[in-house]
Amino acid sequence: MRASLKILMLQLICLTGAIDYQLTLDDNGIFAPCTNIPGNPSNVEGLFDMSFLKVTNDGSKIKVEGKHTVVWKDVQPGDTIKFLGQVNRLEKGTWQKTMFSTSSNNFCKSMFEKNQQWYQFWTQYISNADEIKSKCLNTPGAVFNYAPNYEIELKASLNVPNLEGRYKLAMQFEAFDNRNVKRPVSICSEFRGTLKKL
Repeated sequence: MRASLKILMLQLICLTGAIDYQLTLDDNGIFAPCTNIPGNPSNVEGLFDMSFLKVTNDGSKIKVEGKHTVVWKDVQPGDTIKFLGQVNRLEKGTWQKTMFSTSSNNFCKSMFEKNQQWYQFWTQYISNADEIKSKCLNTPGAVFNYAPNYEIELKASLNVPNLEGRYKLAMQFEAFDNRNVKRPVSICSEFRGTLKKL
């Protein structure tokens, strides 16, 4: 009984100790080209034709409307897509990796898994999910349609003190053929902004 009470007290302390943070994206902080990434990867335009996609950034919220089409050169259906998302913090003029990252060695297999970070922020809003499950990012011409309610509020409650500062999220995609040989064109795009306590 005493152990259960101690655990309950610790949980309450953790809950009450959560700090609310707001990420405000830079005006040009959505789909920015990656910096200091080996291999000179293409930006998001190397992955998608963005002509029919409208992304609105009001600083604390992102709204996405429309669709985009896969235009990734040299990928083939059946290629394995590897994904890495890494959050970096600007410290003394240099971007430093943080403990926040996510990855997949087979993104096409896991892109619609509900427990993944990218599902919460991206793939749950794909309205033609059944089609994209089979086509993924490795089928040039595949069209990603988005639900009309695709809006993300950039707030979080975290039990981590002193997270304020400048951050960027670098998202990298690499394709590998059926012999596990890396395709020549990789994709990397960044989201950049400032995190503040509320």
